[in-house]
Amino acid sequence: MRTRIAPTPSGLLHAGNAMNFLLVDELARRSGAQVLLRIDDLDKPRVRKAYVEDIFRLLPLLGIAWTEGPRDEADFQAHWSQQLRLDRYHALIGRLAAVGATFACTCTRTSVLRCQCASLGLPMDTPGAVLRLRTADAPPVSARMLNGREVLLDPHQLIPEPVLRQRNGSPAYQVASLSDDIDMGIDLIVRGADLLPSTAAQLHMARELGIQVFLDARFVHHPLQTDPEGRKLSKSQQGTGTMHLTPGPEELRAWRAWATEQADLDLRDAALRRS
Repeated sequence: MRTRIAPTPSGLLHAGNAMNFLLVDELARRSGAQVLLRIDDLDKPRVRKAYVEDIFRLLPLLGIAWTEGPRDEADFQAHWSQQLRLDRYHALIGRLAAVGATFACTCTRTSVLRCQCASLGLPMDTPGAVLRLRTADAPPVSARMLNGREVLLDPHQLIPEPVLRQRNGSPAYQVASLSDDIDMGIDLIVRGADLLPSTAAQLHMARELGIQVFLDARFVHHPLQTDPEGRKLSKSQQGTGTMHLTPGPEELRAWRAWATEQADLDLRDAALRRS
C-alpha cells in the first residue's frame, strides 16, 4: 500500500494537521504502507516559503519519516511542486470533458444556486466561465473504508457540481488531488471528516473515467480537532501569524495516543470483519 501526507502551505501548521500526520504514520506502520510526502501548493498566491519550510520543520519533531517526496524546500520547488504538474491536471479535465462529465458555467457565487448552465451547452472556452463537474443525475458512489465497510456517497448531495477549472483557467483542488493520487499510486487516503465531499467528487470522476485503481482505494475519514469553542482548527484562524507549532512532550504523547486510538478503531473493525 501507499499513502500520503499532503499538507497545503497556505499558513503555519496547527495541532489538527499534526494529528492527521501522526495518524497517517500510525496506519502506514501497521499496514506496511509506504508514506509519500506531497505538498499541495496549487493555490500559488497563498503559498509562502515560510509555510513550506514549516512542514519540513514539524515532521521530524513528530518523529515522522517518509519514503518518497521532497527532502527540503529547495527540492520541493525544483522537483515536486504541483505547479510542475499542471499539464497532468489539464489532461484529466480534458478527459472528463470528452465523456460529457463537465459543463461550462457563467454564474456568479450569488446566482449559482439558480444555475441552469448544465442544460445550456455553453462552449468549454466561454469567456469568464468556470468548468464544473456534472453531478445532478449521478448515482451514489461506493467508498471503501480501511475497516472493510463500504459507504455509499451521493455526490450531488455532498458537493453539487464542484468547480474543476477556475475562471482564470487554473485547475481546481478536486482535479489536482485525484490526478496526483492516481499518478503517485496512492491507495490509502487518510482525511478529516470534512473532506468526505471531496472523496465523493473524486470517486465520481474516477467512475466517469473508469479509473479502477482509485475506485479500489481505501479511505479513512477521522474526526476533526476543535478549539475550546468547538470550532474546527484551521490556518485561517491564525491569520498571518508567526507562531510555529512546537509540541512539548505531553502534547506529543496526547497526540500519539489519539492516533493510536483512531488506528485501533479502524484496524480492529477490519479484523472483526475478516474473522
